[in-house]
Amino acid sequence: KRAAIPTTVVIDEPLPTATLSQTPAGQYEFSEAMLRQLPSYDFDDPDPWFMPGGEEKTDVTALLYSNRSAAAFALGKYATAVSDATKSIELRPEWAKGYFRRGEALLALGRIRDSYASYRRAAAMEPHDTHVRVSCERARIMAQNEDMGLSVVQLLAGRDYALRATKGSLWHPIRSKIFEFAVGMQNYVYLIADTQSRKCVVVDACWDVDSILAAIERERLLLAGAIVTHGHFDHVGGVPPPPFSSLRIRVSGLGDLKRRFPHLPLLVHPLDIPEVIACNPQLRPQQFTPTPNGFGFRLGDRTEILFMHTPGHTPGSQCVLVNQCRLFSGDTLFPGSCGRVDLKGGCLGDLLESLQVRLGALSDQTIVYPGHEYGGEWTTIGREKKRGFLKPVGPQGSAEDRWRRLDPQ
Repeated sequence: KRAAIPTTVVIDEPLPTATLSQTPAGQYEFSEAMLRQLPSYDFDDPDPWFMPGGEEKTDVTALLYSNRSAAAFALGKYATAVSDATKSIELRPEWAKGYFRRGEALLALGRIRDSYASYRRAAAMEPHDTHVRVSCERARIMAQNEDMGLSVVQLLAGRDYALRATKGSLWHPIRSKIFEFAVGMQNYVYLIADTQSRKCVVVDACWDVDSILAAIERERLLLAGAIVTHGHFDHVGGVPPPPFSSLRIRVSGLGDLKRRFPHLPLLVHPLDIPEVIACNPQLRPQQFTPTPNGFGFRLGDRTEILFMHTPGHTPGSQCVLVNQCRLFSGDTLFPGSCGRVDLKGGCLGDLLESLQVRLGALSDQTIVYPGHEYGGEWTTIGREKKRGFLKPVGPQGSAEDRWRRLDPQ
């Protein structure tokens, strides 16, 4: 094994305490200081810690560039991260970490195909590393989306929206509590866009409409519609359920979006429109665009959205199938699990029909984007047929019998 830098090595210039911390800024400063001092280290010393031929110096230098790349990525310095990762690769092309670091930075820069190539090299070197394999697969999916003129922006509560107040910003106690709840719910909001027309729809806009609209502007997209997968308040905003409804708390969501964009189509299944209005009483039935099973909506010449009625979690739950290969499943299907049926309007028999028949008929290669971070940011229909809730159980017996065969626990 390669030896670590001996503890007796002295750094000539003093490092601030912060540089030794675990913050990205501290890690960046520490790696940078070490790289500046590295030429003065005596790697030819006969100390047995060091390997002959300067191998140890090469290892340490490559590791420092890789670490600084990771810190630069965390700080949003993506071009610097690419440069440092490339230097690490040049020094140690047989190491996977340099390719991985370059892959993540290139992806952040929007260079999806170059990112996928780097991730593939890392995955070939570390085939059993789950993190590397998942990152590689994510880049592959994004490259496929790019090929079909599709852009999918996945926004997670607490990471991309519903963020804590930063130092120097105004602190709103009620909004802060709402955001804390959003983070606990782990909701995903999606932007589905046609890369040629730049038109997009937002899926389940809730909790923090300001940040969602900021993401649309940042991506230079044109909002063409708002899709609701089902009428629960954590997907549409408005009045929360009891006992919180008595506190006059209102969650930012569909009502705010319609107020800002009066002509925006609100794409909701007819059976869940009453539930959406109950949460957002300022909305009227005529302001909705009903989306029965088979309803279509186009964003451009290459991007077609098909609405699939998948009741069970709620009477009007729906999934959205884009270009016959990308499914936005709301709370109907998650990686390794499915939506609950113990809330108002839930029905076990309907959910089984939706899972086993309607979603089970889709291609195994279909990518599934769930409504919450429950088990992962995506899965596939094929994977869920093998070990998830799309696993065939047959039509025999009652809904409860079929459910027990599907989920013995």
